[in-house]
Amino acid sequence: MSIHQLVVIGYDEIVRNKYMPVIRDAIAEGHLDSWSLIDLESEREVVEARLVGADPQPRTKFFVQSDRGDPALALETAQTALRFLRLPGLPMLAYIATEVGSHEQYLRRCVAEGINSLVEKPVLAPMIDGAFEPALISTTMAELIADASGRTARHSVMTLSRYHSIYNDRLIQPLRDRMLAWKAPLTSFHLRAAGGVWNLSHEFVTRDDHPYRHGYGMLMHGSYHYVDLAVQVLALNKPLFRGRPLRLQVCSFDAFPADQGQRVSAPATKMLGGHSKCAALAREPRRYGETDITSTFRLIDAESDTTITLGTLSFEQTTPSIRSWRAFPDGVYNKNGRTSSVDLEAQLSTLYSVHIHCYDVPRGPDADKIGAVAEILTRANASLLTDDEYVSRETFDGLFHSDSNRALMQNWLRGTETRSRLQDHYLPMRVTEALALSLRIPGQIVEVDGF
Repeated sequence: MSIHQLVVIGYDEIVRNKYMPVIRDAIAEGHLDSWSLIDLESEREVVEARLVGADPQPRTKFFVQSDRGDPALALETAQTALRFLRLPGLPMLAYIATEVGSHEQYLRRCVAEGINSLVEKPVLAPMIDGAFEPALISTTMAELIADASGRTARHSVMTLSRYHSIYNDRLIQPLRDRMLAWKAPLTSFHLRAAGGVWNLSHEFVTRDDHPYRHGYGMLMHGSYHYVDLAVQVLALNKPLFRGRPLRLQVCSFDAFPADQGQRVSAPATKMLGGHSKCAALAREPRRYGETDITSTFRLIDAESDTTITLGTLSFEQTTPSIRSWRAFPDGVYNKNGRTSSVDLEAQLSTLYSVHIHCYDVPRGPDADKIGAVAEILTRANASLLTDDEYVSRETFDGLFHSDSNRALMQNWLRGTETRSRLQDHYLPMRVTEALALSLRIPGQIVEVDGF
């Protein structure tokens, strides 16, 4: 068993609350020698406060100046920071947990220098002159994957679904088994992820940890978990169409922060002190990242133009929240009161369907104490699928989505992570690119080959 040093790039509440126990266990078990951190100089005071009581304490702290507007300087800063923290004789692991706009520079340095990395979702958000440019996603991903393929370092992506017990064991595996046994393609897939996020108008402009002001919003934050899940489900069709090219077509509509004044209750917003209009949103209403997206898609046999799968993807923040406070509370990760509700259904034509509703259940007034419940309904043509019932129902209580994230982190720290490798995220990131481009002209069709 080899021992590594860990560098955490971006020490936020997620790292402190969710992953510090995992890091501590990895040190105790001999997988890690120690850990260090890199963060922004502007966040030094906040980071130092978060570190109070942290166990174990970081071996070294390295604070850098923000340089996201200058890609070359950002790349140089990442190189300097990583080389400064390197310990002779100990291979390095780098967990990239910065805001998404800074992922690419650190990931590039890790690939170039052979540093094992784990990058938060989504993998990257290419920027030009400080603004998000989704058209560069697939080429950047392809370049990074190609560079990494000739080296021994391993690179993974932190996302929800790859180790999720419900999505893997109760959705993907049962579908795969039946599709292969009956040569039955996936013919319908509908997914709705309701985020329950409540930002006030001025917060869209001022926040830097979720910077809508750089031109990306819901799609480049929590939605990626479910884009990744949707791609895994759609890809189950591949073994049934070997040698035939499949193509995904998507078209979308969206809502922006500037729309929120007409979409959210004025009396409720006034209670939170957010009733005044934000001049910046009014001046450039489409500059800021989207809050809500709905998309329709079809997966086709590209040679015959035959429809295989029809479906919808919906990623919405403007859904029920638990926020009742005006200012973001200190020391709370769930600052805008989000509560998740994910509803999806997958169908194999006339044979079988599985419907999963996985939703948060707040455990009292603490915004960070939220568990989850999963309800699963299956319907089957049991006269043919004799191992199934016509209708079955199951409920799973006491779930925590963070369990799957921690499982991914544990496996990565131990060198056993194989489900969420960087190359496995090329197609989900291409679909993310297509969705982002489809938002530029609502209703236009954008295509993705390679399914």
